[in-house]
Amino acid sequence: MKSDINNLWLKLNELDKEKKFDEILSLLTVEELERDDYKHTADELYIWRGNIWNKKKDYDKAIIDYNKAIEINPKNAELYLWRGNTWYDKKDYDEAIADYSKAIEINPNYTLAFYNKSAAWAAKKEYNKAIAAYTKTIEVNPNYPYAYVSRGNIKRVFNGDYDGAIADYSDAIKINKDVENAYYYRGFAYYKKSLNETSIDLPKSKQDFEKYLELTTDENNDGAKYAKLYIEELKEVIEDPNLWFIKQLVNNIKDTLWIRKESCITHYTSLSVLKDLIFDDSKFRISEGNFMNDPSEGKEFFKLIKYKPDTFSKASPATESVSLKPFIGSFVIKDKCNNLNMWRFYGKEKGEEAKGCSITLRTDEFIENIENTLSNEKDKEARLENDSDIKFYRVVYVIHNGVTKFNIPNSNKSKELEILMKELKKKVEVYKEGDNRTSLERYLNSVAFLFKNDAYKNEDEVRLVMNGIEFPKKYNMGVSSPRVYIELVSIKDIVSKIILGPKVDKGSEWLAAFNYRYGEKTPEIKFSHLPYK
Repeated sequence: MKSDINNLWLKLNELDKEKKFDEILSLLTVEELERDDYKHTADELYIWRGNIWNKKKDYDKAIIDYNKAIEINPKNAELYLWRGNTWYDKKDYDEAIADYSKAIEINPNYTLAFYNKSAAWAAKKEYNKAIAAYTKTIEVNPNYPYAYVSRGNIKRVFNGDYDGAIADYSDAIKINKDVENAYYYRGFAYYKKSLNETSIDLPKSKQDFEKYLELTTDENNDGAKYAKLYIEELKEVIEDPNLWFIKQLVNNIKDTLWIRKESCITHYTSLSVLKDLIFDDSKFRISEGNFMNDPSEGKEFFKLIKYKPDTFSKASPATESVSLKPFIGSFVIKDKCNNLNMWRFYGKEKGEEAKGCSITLRTDEFIENIENTLSNEKDKEARLENDSDIKFYRVVYVIHNGVTKFNIPNSNKSKELEILMKELKKKVEVYKEGDNRTSLERYLNSVAFLFKNDAYKNEDEVRLVMNGIEFPKKYNMGVSSPRVYIELVSIKDIVSKIILGPKVDKGSEWLAAFNYRYGEKTPEIKFSHLPYK
């Protein structure tokens, strides 16, 4: 019978290499697993089947199999690690920590159990405990470079301790000079440190990003895309330090407009789009800045700093080139979810006013879902940071009444913004037409769409501004002109309220459809009864 189990293992290995998971499951039936001649290896077979369920993301079945394996062999630390990993994947971090702790109790030198337990604390956002746990991992195994990298990530992202992070990444590199992520994160730590201090570490940042590209085996992953972007930018700012100060000013301006606490935001759209988003579960789209409906978008900002972004051709002044812009999502504060002006301008269906809808989304979940679609960190650590700019900002309304002033709804930072804008204007003055202004315009465009004329002040607009580097660029060619956009995430499950416009026909039919689509999780749905004329 020994040949039977050997043949089974050979077949399982062959199928696993080919990722034929359903065929593996067909070989590991309950009857097969309970054969008397397989008893000496039954725990391993249950683990194998549990791993397959895990790969298929059927975590509950995986845990049942891991439970069976532990019942057979309760003193095997590795079994608790596997089950802990599945709890982690289910986002039940307390159960994961309990299993990792049990594995450590059985094997006090189990490096991976210590490391994964640290990652679970990080996933729970208990960062001090995560740092302490990574430190313990390092004490158990001082030659495990990934613990240094992960501890460095927490120091960098959540503590702003760039020097401490750089020291950890450097220790990881001393242990293993081929740990590619250590170079990427150290390059980013030098980069972020320079934003807060001086540009002295920028050459080190560039060198680390170049080393990362040299080592990475996947040139199309998000890290490689960012590394290439940073290298291009760093070449310019090292040659022209004034650009670095402009970047710092732009970041400070965005920081004054960043909405840190807004539980919900509202988006106005058509019923056709609503159908796509809710009933067809399509992803929420945002368009590139060149494709905004308002042709004056961005121009208010450039008027303020007296800078012309379009580069005119010397051969023909009648032609101009158009620079690429960030991707923009337009929203309003939740208090504007039922507003006459919004129904007039944005809540339309096929051009007819007030026949659209407003969709109110839970902001934190929206941001978290976008981040979760992006590449997770390697080596099973919680994803600590996305280098993209996934934040919501208030729109500034510029008042021209003899003296230029800024109206920032629900904010007291107008004076701070005035000082920053004056400083930015001085820094930008040195650049003339014909200069290489690629990085300069990228910085300026990242904030330009947050400024509008005071005529729009009643909108209380909120905007998502992203460079979109991690997302495939898509094109809508079925309109009068092409439109470039990116798809973020499905929003069906983060909707808190839907309001149908005051002129929507057959609203009760829409309500019935929503109830059947959502079932018990139907969000609040209302009809607008504003006196729209």
